[in-house]
Amino acid sequence: MAERAPSSDHDHDPPPSEQSQLSAQPDDQPAFGPGTYVVQVPKDQIYRIPPPENAVIAERYRNPDLRNKKQWQCSSCCLCVCISFLLVVIVIGAIVATFQLVLINPKNPTFDVERVAVKNNSHSRNQLHSNPAYNITLRAKNPNGNVGILYKEGGVASLSFRQREIGTGNYPTFFQDHTDSTVFGIIFHGSNNVGLPTEIEKSMNSQMQKVQVTFSLKMDVPARFGNVGLLNRGTIKFVVACYFTVDTLAKDTHILSWKCHTQR
Repeated sequence: MAERAPSSDHDHDPPPSEQSQLSAQPDDQPAFGPGTYVVQVPKDQIYRIPPPENAVIAERYRNPDLRNKKQWQCSSCCLCVCISFLLVVIVIGAIVATFQLVLINPKNPTFDVERVAVKNNSHSRNQLHSNPAYNITLRAKNPNGNVGILYKEGGVASLSFRQREIGTGNYPTFFQDHTDSTVFGIIFHGSNNVGLPTEIEKSMNSQMQKVQVTFSLKMDVPARFGNVGLLNRGTIKFVVACYFTVDTLAKDTHILSWKCHTQR
């Protein structure tokens, strides 16, 4: 039998090509696969803890829900601040309005009867019972020093004799500034279906002896105060009652006495 030759150390050596590749690799560096890049950074630029600005950026991208929550909280805070400011303004306005209403409570206007004239006061025998037109001139005074009065449309007036209505008219529309005085006229037209009172007929036709006549005048006037900001309280209603006496309803009529009262 043939004897096996003893193996030597050279039998386990790699091929020469492999030996050259192994000898080319340094002992202190590991082998990297294809597509791998090695970046060397100086040791003094390596941070164990990231800078604060980098930490904030990283946290922001790491937790987007937290960022949205903070934005929502900021929006909610701004909305709460705006609502609170609006409520404060409303409360202050209400306090100022109450203060003005207490200390600057507007007064009612006053009225005076200036003149009285009767139209168509010359009658024939066939017109003795026709009702004339009464032209009454009044003066309205605004006693308030810091508020005007607007007399709105829709004011009505009635003229009566001994609690009997003898004519109706319309109150004019105008604005009256503070402490202002306005003269205006109202024409009262009577109805021919209602007979003319005897006393009025005598006073109209008397030439030698004057016959005094007393009338009552009532006016319902919608109005509104203005010119003091929050003091404007909307439409109110003035109820004016006047009583006056004239010496005659013929020519040169003079008012002997009058008294007017205004309420709302």
